[in-house]
Amino acid sequence: MASVLYLACVVVALAQAWPDKACHVPPGATDFQLSKYEGVWYEIGKIQTAGGAFFEKNCVCTQLKVYPSNTTAAVVSNVCRNKTPSGNLIVANSTIVSTNASNPARFEETFNFPGAASVAYNVISLDEDYSVEYDCGESVGITNYCIHILSRKPTANATVVRRLLAYAESLGLNDKTLEYKQTHQDGCTYD
Repeated sequence: MASVLYLACVVVALAQAWPDKACHVPPGATDFQLSKYEGVWYEIGKIQTAGGAFFEKNCVCTQLKVYPSNTTAAVVSNVCRNKTPSGNLIVANSTIVSTNASNPARFEETFNFPGAASVAYNVISLDEDYSVEYDCGESVGITNYCIHILSRKPTANATVVRRLLAYAESLGLNDKTLEYKQTHQDGCTYD
């Protein structure tokens, strides 16, 4: 009888926690233009769910290379090394396409491998040196997201990083109150 009661409590608890909250639709970066987002970005750190870390979980020396194909779409190469700066190169290419004419910083991202679901890709902050990107996807009641802090250089001013994180947190994007993890960029060589 005790095990039936325990099982009933577990089912009730799971039912209240599932499904996850839906992805947020944050405001886009002010005066966003894809041409300003173009080029190489170094990941300084991230807040990421396990599903969002599907191909990034062992990454160090992470870069995003943004190659616009027109004013509303781009190829994004997510490039990193596996576990160490001399580890195997990992590349995951995606395409981002603008989904909202009134908010050009909002895209749909599709990875170029079979079975990959599209996710929302939002540039929520952008200046000449730093960017914050929030991507999020939902499947069978589970929400996976990532908040990427990006810099034009492999290093970043800690005060600026704290400010960018505080901005992302103020938008309520970290529903699961996950920890920020700095990306290893020491000893890296880049193509």
